[in-house]
This record gives sequence, structure tokens and C-alpha cells, in this order.
Amino acid sequence: MINPEIFSINVNQNSETLTNNRTSYSVGKTEIILISVCILLLIVVKSFHIDFVLADQIYQLTNWDLKYAFWTETIMHKGARYLVIAVFLYLIYSLVKMHRSQAEKNKIYDLTVALISVVLCVASIAILKQIFDADCPWDLLRYGGDKPFFSLFEYSDSNLTSKHCFPASHAGIGYSGIVFFYYLKVNNHHLKKKALLFGVILGGVFGVVQQLRGAHFISHDISSLLVCMIILTGVYKLAYRR
Repeated sequence: MINPEIFSINVNQNSETLTNNRTSYSVGKTEIILISVCILLLIVVKSFHIDFVLADQIYQLTNWDLKYAFWTETIMHKGARYLVIAVFLYLIYSLVKMHRSQAEKNKIYDLTVALISVVLCVASIAILKQIFDADCPWDLLRYGGDKPFFSLFEYSDSNLTSKHCFPASHAGIGYSGIVFFYYLKVNNHHLKKKALLFGVILGGVFGVVQQLRGAHFISHDISSLLVCMIILTGVYKLAYRR
């Protein structure tokens, strides 16, 4: 799931390759296009009720049988989350090790920014989940639950409190992996496009699994991608300004 070549440049490169190639960060076409696509997709999903179109099909096919299935809940939800946490802890350990070995300041700074960026992505999504009132598909009367549907800004909790399912935290954890694109971009590394693809696919897979379980609509996942892209772009713009 995780490309070891990406991690190796964090802690194992003794050469000056990354240091010599290091550059300031400027928002590129890739970031602008991806953010724009997210916004456009959210408009399309809202306008054509794609949330319900997809959820209807999934519910008719599965009746949320995958909610507690081993491969969706244990492997792809809990297991994948623990794996990502393990990777994050490994990177923290790497940062501590770099400090102790008095590694180049640029390498320490780069890894510190990457870790802070991931924390901000995950924390921002968690905060937004508490701010916005939105239920999961499996909570709705339409899909066998006990709650009527309310749009994001018209929620009424007079009878039943919100489940706070928006945006999607699990997909957001995956999309935070896009940080490796930014990390490699400021170091002008040839793997940066592959790192972007890795992060998008990882978040997309996490999101699809949660949709199959009935935990989220597709708009929840797209919103998480948008949040991550905005946070990462903003952090790297500030951290690597000219």
C-alpha cells in the first residue's frame, strides 16, 4: 500500500540530492486543478442528487450487509486506520532520530512540516464534523434508519441529535497522504506525481469502503479531499514562501 521509496528519502538518504534540489513552494496547476475539480464535483453531486443515486444503488444491492463485514470494518476501516497511525508514529520516531543524529536542518524541517500538515488535515476534518450537523446514510429512514434527511445547513435536532457524519474522517486520513506530493515537490523529486496518485487513491479507497458500509455519502468524501488540499496547499505556501 505504501511506497517504500517515498519513505526512504525521509530518513535514509545521506546524499545531498534533496538538499541541493530544495526549492520554495508555489501553487501549481496540479493543485489548482484538483481543488477546482473537487468544487465542481460537489456542485454536480448536489445538483443531480448523486449522493442519493449512489446510496440507493448500494443499499438495494447490500442492505448495508457490509457494515460489519470483516474485510470492510475490520480490515479496511479499523486495520487501515491503525496502519496509517503506525506509519505516522514511525515518521515521528524518524524525526526524533534525525534530531539526535544532528541531521541536516532542511531534512528535519521538511519532515516536521509534513507531520504538522497531516495533523492539521485530520484535526480540521474532526472539527468540521463537530460543527456541521449531518447524518450517515445508515441513519436515515430512506435506508432503514430512524431519522429523516436534512440538508447540511437545514438540520433540525429537535427530536434526534446529529450523528456528525460530515465530512468523512476515514477518507480524510487517506487523503492526508497527499502530503508526500508536497514534500517531494519542494524537494523537486521525480516521484511527486506518483505520491499524489498514491494519496488520492488511498483516500478514494477508504471513502468507497465507507460508502459501501453506509457510513458516508460521496459528497462527504469529496469534501474531505477538498479540505486536505486546501490545508496542505496553505501550509506549504506559508512554510516554503520565497
